[in-house]
Order: sequence, then C-alpha cells, then structure tokens
Amino acid sequence: MSTNDVRWNRRLAALVLLSATMLAIAVVLSVGINNTGFETTDRMGRPMGFNDPLSAEHHWIMVQNFAVGDLFKAERIYDWVLLLMHAAGFWLLLSGRYSASRLTRWFFALQPILFPIGLVFFFLPFLWLPSMLKGDFGDREGFVDIPYTALMSQPIWVVACLIIFFAMRGPGLGMAKVWAALISGARVGRQTFAAAVK
Repeated sequence: MSTNDVRWNRRLAALVLLSATMLAIAVVLSVGINNTGFETTDRMGRPMGFNDPLSAEHHWIMVQNFAVGDLFKAERIYDWVLLLMHAAGFWLLLSGRYSASRLTRWFFALQPILFPIGLVFFFLPFLWLPSMLKGDFGDREGFVDIPYTALMSQPIWVVACLIIFFAMRGPGLGMAKVWAALISGARVGRQTFAAAVK
C-alpha cells in the first residue's frame, strides 16, 4: 500500500465529517422542536403548530430550544450508536495502521446492514435538502410523527459509507479467502462427522 493510497483514504474521512454534521443538525432540530411549545410563534406571528409550515426562523427557534441534557434520554440511544460508528469510521480512515486495510473496508461495507433505515430510505435527504434550500421546510408533523433523526441522518451515513467502500484503495474484502476457509471448514467438519459416526 503506497503512501498516496493511504492519503487518498484519509481524504475520504471528509465524508464521515459531512455525515456527522448532518447527524448533529438532525439531532439539534429534533430535540429543539420537542422543547418548543405548539403556541410558539416567530416574529411574523406564524405559529409552530402540528401542521403549520415551518420557516427558517422557526428552525432557529428550534436550535435555541435545544437542551444538551436531552441527549442523555433513552430515546437518543440510537443517535449515540450512529455517532459511535462515525467516530470509529473516522478513526479507521485516519489511523496509519488501518486506513487502507481490509478491516476498514469491511467496516464501511457492513454499515448499511447495521442501519437498514438508511439503506431503504437513502433517497429522502436528497428530496428534503433542496426543499429546505428553497425555504419549504415542511411542518412540525415531519419532525414528530416520523423518526426524523433516523430518516435524515442514517441515509446520508449509508451513502457516505458506500462511497467510501467503493472509493477506498487497498485490499478488497477478501471474499475469495473467506469462501475458501468456509469450504475447507465444511470439508473438515464433514470428515470429522463421518469419523464420529463410524
């Protein structure tokens, strides 16, 4: 593995940071809206009720109502697991020992299995982000009735992991060796079983 290949894989860590940023934004907004009353209005008098459309200022109100203590509630455990995966992926990509290893490639290959919501709904953030840029931010129902954090951050994480998996330089998954080991193990097991039966 050349030094250039290791440097390339370390550059992929920027995708992990981008995904972690989206996770942080989703968590802050989700916690913030839970701490914001339905009767809250922005400076124009627009309410933040269940089906009321949310403006950019409403989102700023949500950010202001974010409380760090709410991060430690049991309902946020999946967010912590996702954050832990970000930290592990970032460390693997930056680690001199693992940045171009088969272990790192396996780590990113398995993320879509660990976060199946992200795999199934990978397209959602790409629909929401343009509407947010246009100023059509949705409504409170979109934050409360659906698992907003999961649907906003997990798809971005899964897409980032798949990009990293395919873009990484270095050894592949080593599936040929895995299959050879499984076949060899099956043969040995069959011979052992046959000997035991005799």
